[in-house]
Amino acid sequence: MNIIQRVSIAAAVLLLLHTVAMAAQTADEHIELGIELGRQGQVQEAIDSFSRAIMLDPENAGAYYNRGLAKSLGGEVRDALADYTRAIELDPKLLGAYNNRGFARAALGDFRGAVADISKAIALDPAIPEFYNNRGTARSALGDYKGAIADYSQSIRLSPQLAGAYNNRGLAKSLSGDLNGAISDFTLALERDQGYDAAWYNRGNARVSSGDLKGAIEDYNKALILNTGFVEAYNNRACAKAALGDYQGAIDDMSRILQVRPDNVQAYYNRGLARKQLGDAEGAIEDLQKAASLGDTLSIEALREFGK
Repeated sequence: MNIIQRVSIAAAVLLLLHTVAMAAQTADEHIELGIELGRQGQVQEAIDSFSRAIMLDPENAGAYYNRGLAKSLGGEVRDALADYTRAIELDPKLLGAYNNRGFARAALGDFRGAVADISKAIALDPAIPEFYNNRGTARSALGDYKGAIADYSQSIRLSPQLAGAYNNRGLAKSLSGDLNGAISDFTLALERDQGYDAAWYNRGNARVSSGDLKGAIEDYNKALILNTGFVEAYNNRACAKAALGDYQGAIDDMSRILQVRPDNVQAYYNRGLARKQLGDAEGAIEDLQKAASLGDTLSIEALREFGK
């Protein structure tokens, strides 16, 4: 789970963080009010407040920066990128704006741009561990696993308790073929945060790749205790169970997926195969036909074995 960490509204503020008791009158008061609204989850209201600050003071870099963050939180990523760019134009040393613009670019698929922006943030302050973690994630998306691992390692050196950096370094190691190193890193992440469902899931995946199916199932179990809606964990646990011959267990997991996502093609296909293994031809045909109706070509091939 590659997650680029964002700077929160509270952490990003360049001004005093006090709730405004009276109606906001100045740009700074509108910024403070926007920050408080953002903290309360009122994203659109926060955007409106930052916009009023900009109307009062069009040269206020902090207003653009915070509006960009609020827009990003509200899913308006392209507009957020434009606000970060304007903030940087007004204050070229606003390192948080470079980091967050990098995040926005990564969200839009521009990972090279993300690396460039986060590198500028690092040049302004090389002591912030989250910046290295974020750049590592963008580098990993580009297939630069060596560079990503170096960034995650620097993040860990600066903050040894940052569980996300261990998890992300584990992913980069796994993608580069170092399964033992990946499992070790996921374990280190879990030593720091037992409630990290993605790290349990990722270690399960690495264990599957290394042939430890029983260990993988144990990890998926932990991930699903923490996150009962973790569809990918149900899917991968089902595949591990099927590989061990536990077809009923695989069927149960696929059925759980379909309760949440009734149009999940892969779940119908895999459940159909598991039912076939248990001799439930009728159930297998029903599942494979459903998958085929959703456009799955593999199910069409499998149905031919039943003369369908």
